[in-house]
Amino acid sequence: MNTTVESSMTRPAQIAGPVPVTPTSEPVILEPYGRERMATYGYVEDEYFVSGEAAGAPYRTRILVRRPRDPARFSGAAVAEVSHIWGGTSVWRALNRHLMRSGHMWVEIDSQAPSALELIAAADPDRYASMTFADAPGARKFASTIPFDPDASKDELARRYDEFKARWWAATPQSFDIIAQVAAALRRGLPGSSAVSEIYLAGISQTGGVVRKFVQEHHVVQRLDDGGPVFDGYLPAASGGAALPDVDVPVIELLGEGEFQSVRLPCGVSGQVRGVSHRRADSDSFRLYEVAGMAHRETRFMSDADIHRLRNCPLPPRAIWSTFPNSHVYAAVLDQLIGWARGVSAPPPSMWLRTAGAGDDIQRDEHGNALGGLRTPYVTVPVSSLVAATPVGRPSWYHGHEIPFDVATLDTLYGSAPVYRRRVADEIARMIDDGLYDPIDAEEIRQQAERLSW
Repeated sequence: MNTTVESSMTRPAQIAGPVPVTPTSEPVILEPYGRERMATYGYVEDEYFVSGEAAGAPYRTRILVRRPRDPARFSGAAVAEVSHIWGGTSVWRALNRHLMRSGHMWVEIDSQAPSALELIAAADPDRYASMTFADAPGARKFASTIPFDPDASKDELARRYDEFKARWWAATPQSFDIIAQVAAALRRGLPGSSAVSEIYLAGISQTGGVVRKFVQEHHVVQRLDDGGPVFDGYLPAASGGAALPDVDVPVIELLGEGEFQSVRLPCGVSGQVRGVSHRRADSDSFRLYEVAGMAHRETRFMSDADIHRLRNCPLPPRAIWSTFPNSHVYAAVLDQLIGWARGVSAPPPSMWLRTAGAGDDIQRDEHGNALGGLRTPYVTVPVSSLVAATPVGRPSWYHGHEIPFDVATLDTLYGSAPVYRRRVADEIARMIDDGLYDPIDAEEIRQQAERLSW
């Protein structure tokens, strides 16, 4: 832990609400995916206003909370994420099933001015008339277009993307104080409810970068009045940058193959990582998992919006959108993080993809699948070649595709479908033993294997 930075007590945000839902006024939802399942899992949704002072100026924004209707089902743990700077809540998208079956609370913190002002407040000016942020460059009309150039070099793509990312922070000067103040307030409880006993900050893609920056620059500064940390652990995912420091709570960083510059280059879009500068040794509070075959965004469970957006993206001959289960990996890693924070057990050692020397060019097997890293049956008992970023133009770069093996290849690898199924079952059992697959998700993969025949 960096002891050269002076810490200070985090003043909890003021929470007001729930904000009433009426026939003419209801919460603006940035990520509708999975919301339809809430009734099945006995979950309710409430919106609250939060206010205080951050970065020397007042603010007022909202949080969105989803939790079990029956308080007895609440696990005591909350998983918070910041809404993406131009919309969406990727952690909820990836983990909603797992969060609800585990009884965890989910909290959307709208601390980034561009999405809060342009996508929430602007969508219902009456409901959100009181929302305010400090003036900041680019906070309004923030351009969401990621630099794209199919003819640029790796270095040029990286340079343009890093310049683009610098604008995120300039547009969100109050975000980190707001995040900490909301977490401190949740520990005291929402209006009319008991306190949250544990709270974890997670993020994917741009919000994974928010979590990384919080760990790097704000964790040691933002402290509770007893000197303890505002968060019990961190899950930064699908982002990248310099290696993270050790702090006094667990951090598990999760990267898919799709975050690597070498994988994104054919798409004309920069990767999130910079070489392998994010890698570092394990410690009592840090792990890094790089996942073979995993794209930036899952297409296994596509929403109607996903299907519509990708309808005109051509795929290579015989290819289909990837069925790789990103959400299963996220669920297992979240469980590892919570178990580690609770002192139950430490997670398995870090797992890195096999790269050439000190660069980020991923080494591959005869099928084109990545070697090394956190490995699921998709690469240990493969039935297709996985491409973690689809180079056929936007917006396909953050989605992967796969090319199923022909019958001759399946015969050479396994001989018969029953042999293949047994090998999948063995791999799943290994991962469950290692704590890297949830048994419920594992059953889904077993059933999927049973449906394959040739």
